[in-house]
This record gives sequence, C-alpha cells and structure tokens, in this order.
Amino acid sequence: MSATTASPLSADVRVSPRRRITARGFRALMGMHVKLFSREPGVAIIVLVPIVLMVIFGSIPGTKKPQADLGGRSVLDVYVPTIAAMVPLMIACTALPTAMASFRERNALRRFSVSPVLPGGMLAALVAVLSSMALVGVLIVVVLGLAVFGAHAPTNLGAVISAFVLGFTAVMAVGMIAAARATSSGMATGMGTPFMILNFFFSGLYVPVAQLPHAFQTIGEFVPFGAVMDAWSGEGILWQHLAVLAGYTVFGGFLSAKLFRWE
Repeated sequence: MSATTASPLSADVRVSPRRRITARGFRALMGMHVKLFSREPGVAIIVLVPIVLMVIFGSIPGTKKPQADLGGRSVLDVYVPTIAAMVPLMIACTALPTAMASFRERNALRRFSVSPVLPGGMLAALVAVLSSMALVGVLIVVVLGLAVFGAHAPTNLGAVISAFVLGFTAVMAVGMIAAARATSSGMATGMGTPFMILNFFFSGLYVPVAQLPHAFQTIGEFVPFGAVMDAWSGEGILWQHLAVLAGYTVFGGFLSAKLFRWE
C-alpha cells in the first residue's frame, strides 16, 4: 500500500489564503473606518466648521451686495466656493495623513500588510469614507449658499463639478504623500498643514482672489484650489485648470506610491 506525500510547495498553496476583498468585506472596512472616526470629534469638526461659517456669512446682510472690486459679485458669491473648498482641503491635508499615522502608531498597518485582506482594500475603504464626507460637506455648504442664502450659481455647472472633483483628487493625492511617511499624528499635521494653508490663501479664504495682486492671481492658477476657484468664477482657460489638477493628481499619486511604508 503506497502513500502519496504532498510536496511542501503544494501544501503552501493549499494553506495560503488568497488575498482578495469582496464587496461585503469592503463595506465592513468602510464601517470600521466610520466607527473609528466617530470616536474622534476632529473629523466631524472638519465638516461642521465650514457649514457654520456658511451660515454666518449668509446671515450678514452686507455680504449680499454686489461690489465693484469683486467684479460685480457679492462677498457671499465669492465665499461660497471658498468655504466649500475648506472641506476637501482639511480632509485631504489633515484627516487622511493623521488617520494613516494613527494606524502606524498602533502597528495596525503592519498587521494589515500580512493579513488575508488586501492592504490596498483598507486604503481604498479609508479614501471612500473620506470622499463621502467631503462630498456631503461640500454639498451642504453649496446648497446653503445658493438655495438658502441666495448666492449666484456658477454659469458653467459642468466645469465647476469637474474642477471640484479633480481638485479633490489632486489634494488627496498630495495629502497621501504625507500619509505615506508620517509616523505620528503631529508629524502628519505638520506635513499636511502648509499645503492646506497655501490652498486656503489662493482659494481666497484670507483675501478674495479678485483683490490679490495680479502676480498672485497668476500663481494661484497653478495651485489646486486656486484653479478650482477660477473654474467656478469662469476666469482663465478651463482646460488649463483641469490640466493643472490632473498634474497634481498624477504627481502626488506617483510619489506617494514610491514613498509609502507600512511601518
């Protein structure tokens, strides 16, 4: 009577789990991220602060009067897209890097890297949750500004939607560079905040873009949410704005993939 002995290679093939993720598993990962974020008020504040600012701006009567130095637009018209831009910027430049750094601090990323679940699935679920939060925040701010407080809508809605979507992917890609390397929450914040402030400035949060010197306005065309603001107001060449945003997306995605580490 003979016995068949399986080779070590075939045994490894039988016992090694296949690293894949199903739709159910992806939803479970998204649920995990939602639960983690629900325990930290900072993420909710990121969405709530722009909404509160929009309510404050919209409640001030003087913000609805057209002004010559703003190209005939009102302060409210100018600040609706600027305040809406705060949501994706804060999510991409602070929430994303901080979340990834927190996982590293707890060695969660290293455990994911050797688990049956695809590590990319965990990252994709995190990005999906953050993207959903950004979408909800932007929609609430824009609806409040346009439908509730009476700001004027942009003339080319398709261009604005395209610019906002590409703008978000651009800053998420750059934010992923910080997320790829940060080993602590403080380091993540320090790496992401300068880029966020740069975009705040050129999106007109501190001073309306129309009131900036011409040289600064030109520079702003090559900053992600400076380009988005120009697309909203109909300034400049649309394809140039979209090309700038696509360039940031490709550059940030490539560099973050090269720099990414699990520990």
